[in-house]
Amino acid sequence: MTIAQYAAVLAKRWWLVAICCVAVGSGALIASKLMTPLYQASVLMQVTVRTGNNLADYNNLLASDQLVDTEAMLITSQPVLTEVASHYPGLSASALASRVSATTETNTQLFKVSVLDESPTRAAALANDIAQTFIKQQDAAIQQDNQRSQQQLQQELSSTEQQINSVSNQITKIESTTSDQQQISVLQSRLKALQDRYSQLQDALVQLELTEAENGNILRIVQQATPPTSPSQPRVLLNVGAGLVTGLLIGVLLALLLEQLDTRVRTGELLAQLFGYPVLATVWRVRSSEEKEVFNPKEHAGLIESYRILRTNIGFCSIDTPVNYLLITSSVPGEGKSTVAANLAIFMAKAGKRTLLVDADMRRPMLHRLFGISAAEAGLSSAIMAMSQSSTTPLPSVSSSRKRPTEQGGILDSFLYETSTANLWLMPAGHLPPNPPELLDSQAMRNLLSNLADYYFDIVIFDAPPLLGLADASILASRVDSALLVVDITRARKEHIRQARALLRQTGVRIIGCVVNKQQQQRGSITPYYYQAAGDEQSEQSGAALASSRWGQDHPQAALAERELSPALPRGVSQLSPTPQPRGLAATASQQRSGLGQPPTEPATPAQVQRVMTSTAGVGSGADGKSSPVPARPRLTRERLASPNAPTAGEAAESPAPPPGQRGSDITDLKTLEMPSIEPHRQRGER
Repeated sequence: MTIAQYAAVLAKRWWLVAICCVAVGSGALIASKLMTPLYQASVLMQVTVRTGNNLADYNNLLASDQLVDTEAMLITSQPVLTEVASHYPGLSASALASRVSATTETNTQLFKVSVLDESPTRAAALANDIAQTFIKQQDAAIQQDNQRSQQQLQQELSSTEQQINSVSNQITKIESTTSDQQQISVLQSRLKALQDRYSQLQDALVQLELTEAENGNILRIVQQATPPTSPSQPRVLLNVGAGLVTGLLIGVLLALLLEQLDTRVRTGELLAQLFGYPVLATVWRVRSSEEKEVFNPKEHAGLIESYRILRTNIGFCSIDTPVNYLLITSSVPGEGKSTVAANLAIFMAKAGKRTLLVDADMRRPMLHRLFGISAAEAGLSSAIMAMSQSSTTPLPSVSSSRKRPTEQGGILDSFLYETSTANLWLMPAGHLPPNPPELLDSQAMRNLLSNLADYYFDIVIFDAPPLLGLADASILASRVDSALLVVDITRARKEHIRQARALLRQTGVRIIGCVVNKQQQQRGSITPYYYQAAGDEQSEQSGAALASSRWGQDHPQAALAERELSPALPRGVSQLSPTPQPRGLAATASQQRSGLGQPPTEPATPAQVQRVMTSTAGVGSGADGKSSPVPARPRLTRERLASPNAPTAGEAAESPAPPPGQRGSDITDLKTLEMPSIEPHRQRGER
């Protein structure tokens, strides 16, 4: 983890760090207040080593530092403390040992003996008593050693003296009897050695007595202990500070540990990091009183802008590679993918894009409930079954209370439902089959996708089942060109995100990103909404009308044919529905399903079609003066198709180049459709 990630973890769990600091700091404060005050009294002692000019004295001086450490350890030994404790009734040597400490002063011959006690007077008395007792024991030990040395020297002197007397007697006896000079010489040599030894022992005894007299005890008290005026323990400020630092460290460790053990995903940054793809939009969680605004929001500004941002970002993703077939799925059930898919389709349609919403969840479909369609209506499952039949076999009749398209030439017309939103059609899930994976993986499903390409839809959105535990979404992902993952940020898990990413990558589909759903709104999470769209619905409808007019300019013959074949609408209907109808659906059928209440009209006869084509021959006539055929419907393919009215090489040479910063008509259309006019709330000059 980087420093920024550590900082993010601590900022996320700052409350845990604060609780640990307050808890440990408060505990240290309470414990300090509850502790019995202890007073510390200290006595200062010195180790004196007298030196002369000889080498032995110099060696003693060099060993004085070690001697100070030795004496500091001996003063807290058991014999000293036992004798001192015997002077105070009720005090044991072990209890006294826990309150006594000895410390040496660096580069000096001093050491300090400190005693802690509840009474300041008793603490000073104990410290002085320990020092005096230790000096007395040291004096006794030194005297005992000197006496032992003197006794040993006296014994050696007596023994040497006896030997000298014995040798002298032998010499006298030999001289008086035999006068053996050789034997006398040997005895005299021995006598001289004994006399020298006797002299040395006398000198050693004298030196020992002199040293004892000069040095005496090497310990002395430099400063007596006095009763302290304030307690030394507990140190409240020090304990509280140590508690706060300890709590801080514990809180940081707990925060990092919980972050590693936490499998939840609660931020868009962590979601993008785990999923490996950007977050295209954040859909905010609404209050219980605003649950009706979740689907097709009209007044909730936060939700409206969330889906507009999602729509715009998908448009940016399709600049280089078109997004024609978009799969919307989630990791687990209940993450709101159906609602996101429905709202995205609605906002796509409001921007003037001909949109088809397909409910590919044939296990627990939801879109028919959102759009008020009966569950008994034919849908995707019926369309797949129909595609499995021969093209010459008539489609099975499906009983329905809704009016169906009657235009011949579109095999999927019976399964497309026009919604109350202009430019939006719905294909529900239909009857629930027992084997959804087999249907989605069949050749009939491939044929269905091929037939959808014959309809003039700018985008087809598939609401797929969840990825984990089911094969439906993975199969369908391999059939489409783009996928979008919806994540409920209140219940997302790291392992679910990783598994969903792995499954989508296995299918080879292009993952354009993810959507954060049900994000809790927090203070400061949304910038103030200073601007509002001037007539949002009207601006989006005007964008749809602009797209229709541009399509009419690109396909003049088809537009004239459509106006000729379309029946006359009641007054005011054209103003309410300015967007063009899908090319795969007849205008008559679209009006029947739009809820206008018009009676069904008869399909156009071949004579009417021929008359319309003849009347428009001047618009699409070629060089030979003959009328050119009606252009074919634009196909929804995975490759970006050239514009039907693209200029030839000669025209391109004569036409001026687009201004700088403008890529082409697709960018212009995107800017026109995606950016409604806005009016600032603030006065001019404010930021």
